[in-house]
Amino acid sequence: MFIIKEDFGTFIKKYPITVLIVGVCSLLTILITMMGGYTEKNVVLLGAYDRDLIHNGQFWRLLTCSVGHMSYPHFFLNIVSIILFSWPLERTLGKVKFVLCYLFTSIFTTIFIHFFSNIDYVAGSSGFGYGLLGMYIYLSLKFRNQFYKRDRQFIFMFVAIGFMMTLLIPSVSFSGHLGGFIGGIIFAALVFKKEQQVLFST
Repeated sequence: MFIIKEDFGTFIKKYPITVLIVGVCSLLTILITMMGGYTEKNVVLLGAYDRDLIHNGQFWRLLTCSVGHMSYPHFFLNIVSIILFSWPLERTLGKVKFVLCYLFTSIFTTIFIHFFSNIDYVAGSSGFGYGLLGMYIYLSLKFRNQFYKRDRQFIFMFVAIGFMMTLLIPSVSFSGHLGGFIGGIIFAALVFKKEQQVLFST
């Protein structure tokens, strides 16, 4: 289900939104490297969530924080997760709905952080990644017969390991991951209201 069969050029043409998200995240990583690395000043300058600045009206940070990151390992892990999980949903939802999925889960994540944590500043696309996982959990339960057993097991195992790491690593935002996960479930429930072919078993 998550095995990419297309060559690089075909993948870009078939899944442009996934490629765009990865590209923007990568561009910001290059920029922050040129600026001297992952310091609080640089991360905030490139659009991170900052509680005080949002209180002062910079609401665009509710979205832009989802394409920045806090470190190189943080960036790498999130990009791998996005590449792995996003393209099947882009294929299933179509480009417009997948863009809405990205916007909804990313903003929902940041709002969740704002109201349910005391974090002063943060950045990362893991909220979107957990939003994708939330969608997969919802779909694998609602459309159980359209998922191979091994794919359902992989999804549930990945979610379990992800939240376990979230709880064990102090610097990881539990509220952000949980918010993204819940946002993904909500979005899937809104979009997939009726029985339909979700095209995941091919």
